[in-house]
Amino acid sequence: MFELHVTERFSAAHHLRGYGDPCEQVHGHNWKVTAFVECERLDAVGLGIDFRVLRRHLRDVLADLDHRDLNETSWFRETNPSAEHLARHIFERLAGRLGGGPAALVRVLVQEGDDSGAAYRP
Repeated sequence: MFELHVTERFSAAHHLRGYGDPCEQVHGHNWKVTAFVECERLDAVGLGIDFRVLRRHLRDVLADLDHRDLNETSWFRETNPSAEHLARHIFERLAGRLGGGPAALVRVLVQEGDDSGAAYRP
């Protein structure tokens, strides 16, 4: 089994409703997102999936979040845009784009900074 990953970044604001902490105020992060895929076989060139293809799909998903207040998006009006929820949201959208291709999405890691983050895997 091979595991491959790509990492992209985006900037966005959010706040955590009901948290009772300074994070309840609107603040921003330079988010870092890593998508992990697995594949059992390599193609004739020796690739599990072209990194450019995986990166393009991830960028397309993140484009809807970049330079936004996440709380104002339709996905997070009712749900807090925590790193955990954001990881699941990105996973679900990216998995839908990859479909039944040669590599299966297995995990998405979302980091608020270099030292904290959350991963989602079904």
